[in-house]
Amino acid sequence: MTNGSQPEPALDARFVEWLRWALTRHGYDLDERGIQRRIADDSGLPPATVSRLLRDYSQPDVATCHVLGLLLNIRVLPILVRAGHLPPEVLDAEPPPTEPTTEDQALTVLGVTDPDDRAAVRAMITALTAKNRREGTN
Repeated sequence: MTNGSQPEPALDARFVEWLRWALTRHGYDLDERGIQRRIADDSGLPPATVSRLLRDYSQPDVATCHVLGLLLNIRVLPILVRAGHLPPEVLDAEPPPTEPTTEDQALTVLGVTDPDDRAAVRAMITALTAKNRREGTN
């Protein structure tokens, strides 16, 4: 599995390339046995849909794009563009994304997607805030 540090594929890249990048960035090891079933279970998509998408046998419909956005905790509009449902120009009119509001969103934005890495970051933050409370610093 890569560490999710690969650059995002270009907007005109094949959907499967972007999907594989996004899933890897979100912590899925696409070489892991049973990963398609896990993605299906996590997303609620049928396993056959996940398989077809990852083998580049089909493009997602609008509803599947929405589900992928929920799974990956990202806005659906760019997914709809990548899937060919909307022209790229709609992204120019889109307001800028809001700041992350949850720890999970912040860690995803930072590229920390592995569950063990997330736990380590949370532990470090807890230790630092406890130290600051003990010392009376911020």
